[in-house]
Amino acid sequence: MGLWDINNVSADLIKNLTKNGGKSNSFAATNSAGFSSDYAKILSQQIAQLEQDVQAASENISSQDQELSADTKLEVIETVKRFRPDGSIMVTTYKDGKIDSTTKIKPHLVAVPDYNAPPTPTGDPEIKMVRQLSVAELLML
Repeated sequence: MGLWDINNVSADLIKNLTKNGGKSNSFAATNSAGFSSDYAKILSQQIAQLEQDVQAASENISSQDQELSADTKLEVIETVKRFRPDGSIMVTTYKDGKIDSTTKIKPHLVAVPDYNAPPTPTGDPEIKMVRQLSVAELLML
């Protein structure tokens, strides 16, 4: 006998399914004589209790979500570092989309010979200024 053998299904079960329109809204189990057993009564009570517990839990969770969304607003803090063409660094801190603070770090410029540029009229190499950050400035980045 197969699991889906429809020929051996009792007539009461088929009549009950067609009476409910194929949908089982009540969980009470009845035997073929039409009387509810003690097990069916206990089972229906337990199922009703579980449905109440699930509904109460879902209401509790939804109320907690509403409280958290209303009470808790986290501040969004964003730090942007901009390296300027002159070698300085501008650090801007935003809180909730508005500027909170701006810091400019000016580098220490050091004269370095530039051998890629053509020499000066005196024959010396061209001098260019290159930024040189201290260890403290490097750690601050």
